[in-house]
Amino acid sequence: MSGRERSAPMLALALLMGCTVGPDYHRPDIAAPGTYHRAPDGASAPSVADLAWWEVFGDSRLVALIDEALRDNLDLAIAASQILQAQAQVAAARSPIFPQLSGQALGARTNENPAFTTGNSFAAALVLSWELDLWGRYRRATEAARANLLATEAGRSGVVASLVSAVAQQYLQLNGLHERLDVVQRTAKGERDSLRLVTLLARQGVQSAAEVRQAETQLLSTENQIPPLQRQIAQTEDALAILLGKPPRSFDIGVDLPPNAVPPEVPPGLPSELLERRPDIRQAEQQLVAANANVGVARAQFFPTISLTGALGRASDTLQGLVTSRGETTRTVSGVVVAPIFTGGALSANYDIARAQAEQAALVYRRSILVALQEVSDALVAYDRDGAEVQGNRARVAASAEYLRLAQLRFRSGVIGYLEVLDAQRQLLSAQLDLNATEVNSRLSAVQLYKALGGGWQPAK
Repeated sequence: MSGRERSAPMLALALLMGCTVGPDYHRPDIAAPGTYHRAPDGASAPSVADLAWWEVFGDSRLVALIDEALRDNLDLAIAASQILQAQAQVAAARSPIFPQLSGQALGARTNENPAFTTGNSFAAALVLSWELDLWGRYRRATEAARANLLATEAGRSGVVASLVSAVAQQYLQLNGLHERLDVVQRTAKGERDSLRLVTLLARQGVQSAAEVRQAETQLLSTENQIPPLQRQIAQTEDALAILLGKPPRSFDIGVDLPPNAVPPEVPPGLPSELLERRPDIRQAEQQLVAANANVGVARAQFFPTISLTGALGRASDTLQGLVTSRGETTRTVSGVVVAPIFTGGALSANYDIARAQAEQAALVYRRSILVALQEVSDALVAYDRDGAEVQGNRARVAASAEYLRLAQLRFRSGVIGYLEVLDAQRQLLSAQLDLNATEVNSRLSAVQLYKALGGGWQPAK
């Protein structure tokens, strides 16, 4: 036999081993818009999501809390263990591609009728078995397992993004509550001083008892706002501690944020970037890859399987003979072809199930993109409108503060009664609390926009 003739069967076997049934994955065509709906000018500039959190918000206290959460959060630890599980599943799915080696041992005692003679037999062998992956069933299963691993890793990235944004939101809400409490306490202190002044003037006959009662009522109303704020602060601290993987504790947040706590401009970048940046979209795509590969696994079930088995061992009528010259060496080589003929429709049903699951995964992938675009659009309009509301409330606070200053001057001059001063105080407190609420909302909108754009966590340099 010539060399060409000897190599022909090997070439045919190699071609068969390279055959993989089922559809190869191709990313679905997605008609992503050129720009985001409601995107501001400069949308084509590099996205703010390309920056790290510490660069966007510039707050070392927030960075320290996020680092602590990434180190100790339990949900993130669970996600990390799921990755280890997915890695093991890849190894398990890949293992049938390789020959399997096992050891076998046999001992038997037989009685033969009618002579009632007794015989012993012992055997031990190494067995090498290999199912040829002619149709790519195990390769498709490995492809599906790898895609599930990547989906799990993307899921962990999603957990990180959610955790970081949750820590940032709790931190900003806690800071806002401290600011709100500081405003109320400073207002109560001013009203307490005013009450002493009105009480003194009433004793001198300059002010009436009704004005004293009115000042007392306003002071009590302001002071009654303090306990609910203290309760909200304690509850927010408890929620933040849980995110950090710690028991409830207090936090020294303070009332001052860095000047760039909320970036003045947030360019969103291009919608096409979301496909690679958003963890949920990456996860949905890898789940689609896995479902597509499982179609190949189900398709391969229709084709015959070929298994090769070889055994090398020893046989003897005594156990000692297995390791001495009295035993005999045994060698066997066999091949088995198994072809499905009738399975009651199971193979077709499994194939239909795999195809339906792949179609569902494709729809989930498309939906995840639409949801991402919606979230970015909603976050853009919220960030823009919250910023405008902050500017309006700042102007309102300035006007209310000036009104109070003028009312106090006119009161000291005897032009007006104290009720007008009380009204000015109420208006200023209301404006300050509204400003606080809109500033917190603006900061939270910035966090939501950064998360919607797929911004990820990078450690501070």
